[in-house]
This record gives sequence, structure tokens and C-alpha cells, in this order.
Amino acid sequence: MQEKELKLIIQPKVIDSLGIKMYQKPVDVIAEFIANSWDADSEIVEITLNNDSIILKDKGIGMTYRQCQDFFLTVGRDRREETGEEVTEEKKRPILGRKGIGKFSGFGIAKVIEVKTISKKNGELTSFRMDIEKILEYDASKKEEKPIKVTEYKDPSDTNKVNHGTTVSLIDVDGKSIDIGKFKEDLSRRFLLSQSYGDFKITVNAKDLPESFSDEMEFVFPRDFTDEEKGKIPNLQKNDDNGWAVEKFNSYEILWRIGFYEEPIETEELRGISIFARGKMAQKPFFFDLTGGISGQYSIEYMTGQIKMDFIDEGGNDLIATERQRINLQTELGKGIKKWGIERIKLLCSLRKKKRSDERLRELEDKMEGFKDRLDALPSTERKTIKSVLLKIASFDRLGKKRYHEWCNDILTSWETGRLRELIAKISEAKDWDEQKLLDMLSEADILTALNIAESVKTKILSIGELKQRVISGQLENKVRDYIYEHPWIIHPKWESFKKERSVENLIKDLGVKHLNNPAFEGRVDLALTAGSSLLLVEFIRPKLEIDLDHLDRINHYVMSIRNSLDKETGGDIKYLENAYLIADSKKDSTLIHGRIKQLEDEGILVMTWNTLIEEALKQWGDHLELLKQRNPDDKRMQTL
Repeated sequence: MQEKELKLIIQPKVIDSLGIKMYQKPVDVIAEFIANSWDADSEIVEITLNNDSIILKDKGIGMTYRQCQDFFLTVGRDRREETGEEVTEEKKRPILGRKGIGKFSGFGIAKVIEVKTISKKNGELTSFRMDIEKILEYDASKKEEKPIKVTEYKDPSDTNKVNHGTTVSLIDVDGKSIDIGKFKEDLSRRFLLSQSYGDFKITVNAKDLPESFSDEMEFVFPRDFTDEEKGKIPNLQKNDDNGWAVEKFNSYEILWRIGFYEEPIETEELRGISIFARGKMAQKPFFFDLTGGISGQYSIEYMTGQIKMDFIDEGGNDLIATERQRINLQTELGKGIKKWGIERIKLLCSLRKKKRSDERLRELEDKMEGFKDRLDALPSTERKTIKSVLLKIASFDRLGKKRYHEWCNDILTSWETGRLRELIAKISEAKDWDEQKLLDMLSEADILTALNIAESVKTKILSIGELKQRVISGQLENKVRDYIYEHPWIIHPKWESFKKERSVENLIKDLGVKHLNNPAFEGRVDLALTAGSSLLLVEFIRPKLEIDLDHLDRINHYVMSIRNSLDKETGGDIKYLENAYLIADSKKDSTLIHGRIKQLEDEGILVMTWNTLIEEALKQWGDHLELLKQRNPDDKRMQTL
């Protein structure tokens, strides 16, 4: 093969500005090459992300050797102006390329760009390699022409036409730092090509791009317009089959779809409205430079949208910045677009606020059913006050459904417990009330609730101390048993709701006589407590006796028999023996005893000494009290506890 050489003809320092400095995000770079594939009438672009390279392969018309020189390596070629065509050669697609510089974007993230292309016209194969370091060396010597090495060349061939297309390889890329999931989402927001045209597909690592506009939103316009709301936009023509509003703007058409999520959009680059020209992003999400003064102003935190404005990149109009991240709003046309955009944002935010309030009111009526018994228990005047407050909460723009329901419940609870009644009454009478004022009120309610809980926990800790004194003094018979009967939470906080059990009293007593017929147990049942359908048993070993294997076997047979009996008694309220505790002064220190205790633990039979029981109870409730204090560090009332 005769050695061939191409030339990049470009003024020194220009490539540094056009490629290295302007494009530094992988998604921005790849978007430029996808646009080239679109303009080449390819039906697919396959993107492969590797640790040190990114490869893009299309099946477009490719380039001849001459076209590589005249088209690809010629900077600033305006294809539309030169050809006089606004659409592509074969598929008549709107041409995306205009300034002829996007191909150098690859140098923003790669040191080397390799291009392999096969012409559909004549089957000619050309491969060449652009190395940024070598190009910059020629730049430093003020040379306008930069030799580009041709790494492979094959003469025109009819048989090779079938392999037409172009592969671009970006070499020496930091691919490990690319989050593939986020990359795909970001790339999907750059184009509407796959959605608007059925003959174009983009894949990343053999997977299709996700949909760029989710229907999983609280409101989507124009989908959720009422007929009355549509009338507020005089130039609205129709909704097309894909859910876009079609609106007349001067002599042009604008297509748009704008939605609101239920919760604020946390990722800033997703919040706002994107503008597309010819299927490619021309303006990253923004709010048309809106500075405030709108009804439902918080709504913009939930807003996302897409607008098609092909006319900003047609004919004499050229509003798109070089890097295709923003449009020029300072021209006469741009000022008109800005005014239109601000009007749409204000209108849709206002409609969203009203729809949200109406929906909340409907939710409130449904929710009232859940609160019905609690509301009915109030005198009619009090019920009216509470309903008034709940309706005010329903109008709060920034409140999510979950938090809304929590606040309603907090208001009811505060009223029922007699806390903050005066403040709640003021809210019901106030004409001007906002989320922050209510939040301050509920924060105070939370502190008061925490104080009540803390006082209760402190009382429990004192009660455990009293039990400890009984144990120390040797009162381990009826008084201690009765004390735990009245305070089951001493065993564990989760047993706080348990109470004395009577319905299976005869069953457990008979089985106790059968299995606990031993001086250590004295053949009796000590404690039987229930909550719902669960049963809790507590057995004490006689004072001064150590737990041995016989004691452990007896309690195991006892528990197994109770569980078997409960399984057979399907009509009873008690369905299951949840846990059994065996409490003693001490246990024998042997490997065999410890192993058996561990086996019983798996069966829900727990062995404890009095000292362990008390110390664990003190720790659990002490930790609870300390947590309450940490959550309210600035409240002196809490800290004094």
C-alpha cells in the first residue's frame, strides 16, 4: 500500500479551545459523535465503555479518503451552508451538525482519537489516528498544518460497501470513573432522536438508553390539562399522539411537555426545562432566567420538562452556543423565547399548586375516614377547629403525601393529649399561615412528647432500681414475682404491652405440674403474660440454686408441650408461645451447661441471672433516655432529666 497521509488544517491554539477546554464531560463528548452518526444516516450507534477507552460504532454512509480530508479534518465547515441542504442525503433527517468542530470534543477526555470508516458509496476503507500531544507539538511550532497518520487504507471495493459505517475510538480515557448508569441517564436527556424517529437507536454496552421523560410524575402537562386550563393558552393548537403540546409561536411551532414530581428533584442538573433543536439538546435544564414572583414558586423544585424548538437552528437563526449547553436569549428572537418560557412556567406552577391542593383535599376526605373515630370523639366545636387546621395543611405546596399524613396525625394527637391546644386554635383562625410556622409548632409538640416519654423512662429506671434492692435483700419469692407481673417491661422493653394471662391458665398450670415437678421449681407456674396472640412465660429457680442440665431439660419439655398444645387449639386467642425466660441466682460454669443454654436460645428459651436481667434492663432504658436527650440537645428541660 502506498503510504498515505492526511492533514489537519487548523490555526494554533484553536483545537485547545474547541476540544480540550470546551468539552470535559464524557457525556458531552459522546453526544457530539452521536450527532455525527445521525447526520451520516446511521440507524444505530453502539457505544462501548471500557476502563481506558470509549468506542462508538455506527452503520452510516461512512467517508471516502477524500471526504476524511475535506469534511472531517476541515475545521469550521458549515455543511448546511456548503450543500444548501437542511436534511441528510438518504433519510432526509434534519442535519444536526453546523459548525464543524464537534469532532474535536474527544480531546477533552482522550489523548488519542482513532477513526475507521468505510464508504457506502465506493467501499473505500480509511483509518487514521489523531494524537493530541503530537498535534500540540505542531501548535507550539506555529504550524497550521498538522500531519495525521493513516494507519490503514484499502482501495474502493464494491464487495466492501456492505460493511459501510464509522468507528471512533477514544483512547487513554479514565473509564473507571464513569458511572455507567448515570452516564446512560445523562445521555438519554441529550437527545429526542430515538423517541421522535423510529429508525434511530443508541445503545451503551449493548443496552438501550432509558426513557428521558418519565410518566411517573404527580402531574404532567399537557396530559393533565382540563378543558378550562387549556383555554388559558390561546395559541395552544393540539396535543400530538406522543403527549406533546403543540403551540404556535410567531410563525413557528413549539412542542413541549412539562411535569412535576411528587417530591423535590434533588439532582440540580435534572431540575428545569431542556430545549432541543432537531432532536438534540441545545439548552441544558433551566428556568428561562426566572427570578421569582410566581404563584406556587416552590413548584420549580419539582419541575422538569422538554421543549422542541427546531427553528432556533434553522435558516438564519443560530441561537445555540458552540458547546450546545445554552441558547442566546439576548437576540430579539431569544427575548421572545424567554418571555414565552417564563409565562409557561408561571402558569404551570400556578396550576400545579391548585391541583395539588385539590388533590390533598380529596385525600383529606378519604383520610378523615381513618380519623373518623378520633374526630367523632371530640365535641363538635373542637372537631371544626381540627378540620380547619387539616385543610390548611392540605394547601401547603411543599408538603409530600407521607409528611402530610404524619402532620395531620401529629395535630390530632397534640389536641387529644391536651398539648398545644391554644396554638392549634390560633392556626384554625389565622388567615395567613405557612409551613414554617406549623413546623415550629410541631417541633415544640415533638419536644413535649419526648419529655413525656423521658419522664416515663426515668420512672422505669427508678422502678428497676427498686427491683434491684428487692433482689439484694433476698426478696425473691412472691413479692418479686408480683412486681414483675405489674412491670413486664423490666424483662425487656418490648414486653411493655403484655399483661396477665387467664385464658390458658389451666393448660400451662397442668403442664407445669407435669414438667416442673422439682424442688427448684416447686411444680408451679410463675408468670404468664400475653399481648395479642403471643404468650410470654417467666420461670424462677428457687433462691441460692444453680441452674443445671436437669433444670434446662425440664423447662425445654415444658415449653415444647405448651407450643404443641397451642398449635392444636386453633380456636383460641393465644396462638404462639413467643419466649420463655428462666431466671436464677446463678448458673454452673461448665462448657456443657453453656452449650445447652445456647441451644435453648435458638428455641426462644432464654436463661438469665438476676444480675444480668437488671443490668440489661438498666442499660436498655438508660440508652433510650440518652437518645432522647441527644435528639433535643438545646432543650434545658430534657437535659435536666
